[in-house]
Amino acid sequence: MQTKIEKIGDGFGVLLPKELLDACGFGTEATVTLRDKELVVAPTPRRPREGWEDALRAIPKGELERDFAELEAFRETPSEWDVTEWQWPEGDSHEKV
Repeated sequence: MQTKIEKIGDGFGVLLPKELLDACGFGTEATVTLRDKELVVAPTPRRPREGWEDALRAIPKGELERDFAELEAFRETPSEWDVTEWQWPEGDSHEKV
C-alpha cells in the first residue's frame, strides 16, 4: 500500500485506513521501531486481562447470575480428584516446565 507522509505540526504522520488498523489490532497507541532503515509499526502489546472489566460490565446481570449458578453447581460436583491424594510420579525425566 502506498500512502503519503503528511506534515503535522513539528512532526510528520502517515495516514492509514481504519480497516487496516482494526485488522492489525491497533488501539490508540503504537510501537514504532527502526530495523535496517525500515520503520516497523506494531500495536502496543496489551496488558494481561486488559479489557476484562469492561467486558464483564457488558454482560447483562440476569445472564451473569444464571451462568454463575451453573458454574457453582459444576464446582460442587464431586470428582475422583477430591477423594484421592495425587502425587507427582517418581523418576528422573529431565523435563523442564
